Amino acid sequence: MARMAHPQAMQPARPPRTRTARPKAPDYLRPRMLSYLLFDATGIVYLLAGLVVLRAVFALASGPAAWQAFVADLHHPGYVAFHLLTFVSAVFVGVRFFRLFPKAQPARIGPLRPPPRPLIHAMLYAVWIAVTAFVVAAMVGVIP
Repeated sequence: MARMAHPQAMQPARPPRTRTARPKAPDYLRPRMLSYLLFDATGIVYLLAGLVVLRAVFALASGPAAWQAFVADLHHPGYVAFHLLTFVSAVFVGVRFFRLFPKAQPARIGPLRPPPRPLIHAMLYAVWIAVTAFVVAAMVGVIP
């Protein structure tokens, strides 16, 4: 039967010297930090966009008069500006994702190597533009 190991059996004989840096506040004006902060702020924009969608659902459930009032509200310049901000946020996050995506690809996929990063970028943007054109065509009524 084995006996229990001593709790300090794996500790070093003396405590190691630790050099630590003094804490300092982050520099929020550096471009990389601004990029992180903007990326985080898009979450608030998406939350507010979700609330607008919920308001649309409640307007649909309340009847035609409520829906017409909601559609009339959407013509307000504040809503138009908000939807422009939401569009810019979505494009910002999409471009950021497309820059990260090729770096996250494995070096090999079975016996094949992935295509070069510029080609991956071009393919991602082409698919994004094609899907956007398809959705816009469907919303306008060109595609039934």
